[in-house]
Amino acid sequence: MNRKICAALLAAVMMLTGAAALAESPVYTPAPGMMTGGSLITVKGTAQVLAEPDEVCVTANASVTAATVGSAQEEMNAIVAEATKRLLALGVLEDDMVTSNYAYYSRYNYDTNTITGYEANHTLEITCRDVEMLDSVIGALTDSGFANIYSVNYDVSTRSELYQQALDMAIRRAEEKALRMAQTGGLTITGIESISENDGYNEGYAVNVTADAGLMRSKAEGTGIRSGSVGVSAGVTVVYRAQQ
Repeated sequence: MNRKICAALLAAVMMLTGAAALAESPVYTPAPGMMTGGSLITVKGTAQVLAEPDEVCVTANASVTAATVGSAQEEMNAIVAEATKRLLALGVLEDDMVTSNYAYYSRYNYDTNTITGYEANHTLEITCRDVEMLDSVIGALTDSGFANIYSVNYDVSTRSELYQQALDMAIRRAEEKALRMAQTGGLTITGIESISENDGYNEGYAVNVTADAGLMRSKAEGTGIRSGSVGVSAGVTVVYRAQQ
């Protein structure tokens, strides 16, 4: 009798121990929205839209040297005033003439460790809403005393609209890739797991120019600069769900 009771008690203990172990074991539950079957296909889609530029930005610099800071500032103010007058006469908007750099430097004689004068620099960025104005704008700048033309950058005023077009094309190309990959693997696309926008590469057409007034001064001869196309790009990464 005692043996039967002991056996029953041992069996009960073993059952309780097994139940406790099961209760403590982790149970995997898929997170909301997570696939419980099938496959994932990850693709990237990119696209670029080209357009003719309708605006151009010119960056020019004027530099003067004088015995005093006041004299250098006076000469520089005269150059900027003359350039502003000429640009306004051409039809450039005042808000489209922006100073990007303005600095004064002491000039030293290092042998005697003395200041010999002062150099002033003024860098101006001019946006032309008509690309045909480029030659006239450069002529006005150089004739006014802006002796260095640093750069000429073409761009488009409809960049945001072009980006949306490129984005639509990128999404379609991503879908085409996914469908082809699924077909190759004997799968069928069932939906989208996730989609993200990659950084777009929006490139204006830049003409790198380093010239002095002697090379670009004559409006009659023109600059010879010709614009290219402006490219606006977009990219996406899409993860598709697929099943056999």
